[in-house]
Amino acid sequence: MRRILVSGASTWIGGQVVAMLERGDGTEVFGIDELPPRHGFRSPFILLGPDRAALADHILALDPDTVVHLLTVDRAPQLGPDDARDRAIVGNQALFGAAGRSPTVRRVVVKSDAAVYPLGPRSPSVFTETDATSSKLGRFGRLILDVETAAAALASRRPDTTVTVLRMGPIFGRTVENPISRYLRLPVVPTLLGYDPRLHLLHEGDAVAAVLAAVDGNGGGTFNVAAAGPMYLSRIIRLGRRLPKPLPRRALAAAHSALARAGFPVPAHIALMLEHGAVLDTGAMQRRLGFTPEYSVRDAVLAGYAARVADD
Repeated sequence: MRRILVSGASTWIGGQVVAMLERGDGTEVFGIDELPPRHGFRSPFILLGPDRAALADHILALDPDTVVHLLTVDRAPQLGPDDARDRAIVGNQALFGAAGRSPTVRRVVVKSDAAVYPLGPRSPSVFTETDATSSKLGRFGRLILDVETAAAALASRRPDTTVTVLRMGPIFGRTVENPISRYLRLPVVPTLLGYDPRLHLLHEGDAVAAVLAAVDGNGGGTFNVAAAGPMYLSRIIRLGRRLPKPLPRRALAAAHSALARAGFPVPAHIALMLEHGAVLDTGAMQRRLGFTPEYSVRDAVLAGYAARVADD
């Protein structure tokens, strides 16, 4: 009987992963999160309080053989930047510490993010897995890099445990409600005047499939995960039959502030990506992880806009 613990079960991807895993024969799945679940699944769920020592106790008591860490999202809009940072730091320490002490854990899968790459006018045209750095990263990027550092330390301490880190490009789809998807679905999409960045998106279904592939796979390591064929922002907007609105930098900042007041915040790492773009080298994903997304970026864009366009 496999026993799988999924942190971040209340996130969109967490709910999807739990629902898929619990369909497997001979598999018990346990979800945990600091917010109540928003997506339906049958598996037991544990609501975490501010005392993160309870998280370590839960992990040790459940005796999981696999830990899937998906609580790597930006919760600043819900919790505030300071509380979100503090909870993330203490939570990661508790989770990786408990996984390192557990005699049953043999596999750890971590959802990371392309936010670990510093974006700017001198950024590499294509980011490889060795290009992550703490310099010039914003708050969220540093938090995610800290998660990866903790995962690497666990892999070093526990050679009997396979640790897989998935650095995902921005997830886009019909149902996922993340900042990049909400932004690109706007009827009029504000853009920075004179800039047309390349975006390396990942279809929502492929994001879930990548996590499941890592759970069932054999190889550990860190992998960029994104679809084939990155596209320019202007092309993405045209495919979605949206209208681009090029704005000077100050006017764009004002537009982002207005969106935040309306309940559609644009996190700093997303704003940077919408300015400079980010293209990921996915060769290791295919060669060593053995995963190839079903959707290209173009197909992901068309699928992600399909229902919305039909409703417009």
